Amino acid sequence: MQTSDALGAAAAQLGPDAQAAVVELNKRAGLSHGKVTRCLESLFGIPLSRGGSVHTVLRAAFRCGPVYEAIRQSVRESQWVVPDETGWRVDGHPAWLHTMVGSEATAYLIDPTRSGDVAADILGLDYAGTMIHDGWSPYDCFHEATHQQCLRHLLRRADEMEAAATRGAVCFPRRVAELLRAGLHLRDRHAAGEISAHGLAVPPKTNAANERLAQHLWAHRADLFTFLRQPGLDATNWRAELAIRFGVILRKVWGGSRTWAGARAQAVLISV
Repeated sequence: MQTSDALGAAAAQLGPDAQAAVVELNKRAGLSHGKVTRCLESLFGIPLSRGGSVHTVLRAAFRCGPVYEAIRQSVRESQWVVPDETGWRVDGHPAWLHTMVGSEATAYLIDPTRSGDVAADILGLDYAGTMIHDGWSPYDCFHEATHQQCLRHLLRRADEMEAAATRGAVCFPRRVAELLRAGLHLRDRHAAGEISAHGLAVPPKTNAANERLAQHLWAHRADLFTFLRQPGLDATNWRAELAIRFGVILRKVWGGSRTWAGARAQAVLISV
C-alpha cells in the first residue's frame, strides 16, 4: 500500500495498490465509501475522503473500459448464455441490474428499465446460440437462438399449484411436474451411461392430461428439453441467479448507486 511520489500533472493522492484496495473493498467486500475510508485510515494510516473514494472507483472503471468491452464481446460470442435481472436503485429511483453469464465471462449492466433491449444490446438480436432463462417474454425476441426454459422455475410453479389445489385440480400440476422430472431423470441416466444418445433425444411421452398444459408451457414446448438435445447444457438458469446474487447483497447493504456514472462504474467493475 502506498501513495504516489509523482509531481505536477502526474501527482495522485493514492498509488495503484491503494486504489485497487478501494475498488476491492467497495465492489467485492461491499463496503460503503464511508467505511472504505475508515478502513484505509485504521489499517494503513491513509487519509481519504468519501469523495476521494468515489472518484477512485470512477477512475478505475474508466480505465477498465476496454476490459469491460472485451467481456461483453466474449459473452456475445459464447455458445450459450444465461441472462437474469434484479432490482437496483440509482439516486433513489428504481432501476435494474442485468447480468448475462457466458461460458468464459459474465457481463453486468445497470439500466433504468427491465427492457429486453439490454440483452439485445449485449448479444444482438441475431444471437444464434442457446439461451437458458426463466421464461421472461422479452427473451422470445431472440428468434435465431435456441431456448431452454428453466425447469426449476416451472417445477416450483407446478409444486405451488399442486399444494394450493383441491380435489381434481391437483392432477394437472402434478402431471406437469412428473413430465419435467422425467426429463431430468433422463439426463442423469445418460450422464451415468445407462442410456444412449438416441434414448436421450427422445423426450418423455405425454398423456392426455399433459396435452392440457398451461399456455406458457404450450407456447414454449420446444424450449423445455433443449438440454436433452444438447447434452451438457444446463436445465436451469442457476448460473445467472448465482451471478446476480452478489448484486442483490450490495443493493441491500448500501441501496444501489447515487448517480448513473456510479451505476456505470458498478457494472464495469463487478464484470471485471
